Amino acid sequence: MNKEHEAEIVMALTPYLLAFPHSKMTTEGLIVYAKALSGLSVAEVNAAMLKLMRTCRFFPTVAEIFETAETLRNYAYGTGLPSPDEAWHEAMREAHDKFVYGKWELSTLEIEQAVKHFGKMALCELEPEGMNTARAQFMRIYSSILTRTRDKKVNREVLEALPRRQMAELVDGLAEKKALPSG
Repeated sequence: MNKEHEAEIVMALTPYLLAFPHSKMTTEGLIVYAKALSGLSVAEVNAAMLKLMRTCRFFPTVAEIFETAETLRNYAYGTGLPSPDEAWHEAMREAHDKFVYGKWELSTLEIEQAVKHFGKMALCELEPEGMNTARAQFMRIYSSILTRTRDKKVNREVLEALPRRQMAELVDGLAEKKALPSG
């Protein structure tokens, strides 16, 4: 992103300082925020800040702004991944309706991965006394998959935000570390 966009983000964040009178945020701090938030549009930053003013007692962190912008974007577009509980119910519905013989129609790749990791047969053959334990295990597996998915997305966004020169330095440094020792 460019400096002009970062300046727009600083201008967008500045009025919110009044909403957090005990904040120790400075103009220099807002410049750092703007650099970190440059992957968001000014509209996304404003929407996130409007929501965060209702829930935060202190000026929100960059992570809080990103997370809130993402949840607002998902809500606005009707996207987003199912919660662990929703994933469990979807998997159990398919296990009940199609058992292991039918073609399971799961809504996301993440739920498919959780089902594969847990095992279709294991889901289909659950006994009532083991249901709570299985549910907890499935939800833990699915949550772990969601964490990895989000981490990959953030890593991609961070790497895309790096200037080309820094990206080249990073890639060259990794290549040197992975090179086999000669001799």
